[in-house]
Amino acid sequence: MTTLTIPFRDDLLRKVDEFAKKEERSREELVGEAIEIYLREKAIDELNAHGRRLGITPGVINEEIRQYREEQSSRAQ
Repeated sequence: MTTLTIPFRDDLLRKVDEFAKKEERSREELVGEAIEIYLREKAIDELNAHGRRLGITPGVINEEIRQYREEQSSRAQ
């Protein structure tokens, strides 16, 4: 385990502590989960940006899903 020091403003630290108490979790658990969520969202943002560079748009994805479902439906019959 590693120790991490984070310079919190007093009001933010108070909010973290209140929320951790409400959730019956430690401050460390709450902050650790927040970091994991942040990193996961950043990875998703990078993947989305890469997809856009490749020309993959929500419309393209929706069309692929529609075609896949259509193929699966015709195979089931």
